[in-house]
Amino acid sequence: MMRHKIAALAATALLAGGALANATSASATVDPPSGGWDHTWTTSDSNPGGTAYIAEYGDIVSVCDTDADGVSPRVQIAVQYPSGAYHIRYTLTASGGEGACASARASMGGIYDLPEDTSISVTVWLGPDYGSVTTHYYVNDH
Repeated sequence: MMRHKIAALAATALLAGGALANATSASATVDPPSGGWDHTWTTSDSNPGGTAYIAEYGDIVSVCDTDADGVSPRVQIAVQYPSGAYHIRYTLTASGGEGACASARASMGGIYDLPEDTSISVTVWLGPDYGSVTTHYYVNDH
């Protein structure tokens, strides 16, 4: 178990600007936080190739590759501004094939610390071309 956690941490890469993160893990799910996942959403394909997990407390966002389809799932987090428009905060990509996951949390600071009492948009899709896209919303209230 410790080796798995070390490997997952070692595989996390934040690119310049901090807008894209990749990570891998040994399973197609991530351990839920102590309070559990508040939201779980999948891509729209018949055998969902990607699943996004959201825990509002701690702003934990994870995306996992749940199908050996050769396409990396992605999740994009956007925040609604007072104007009503949504502005993208970051995108995570679960690269590495089935079982790969990528995660971000408020404790990483900056763009990952989502504002409270604000509408958050979560878009989940496959590959670079927005295949099997779904978009969901929630109010980040805890």
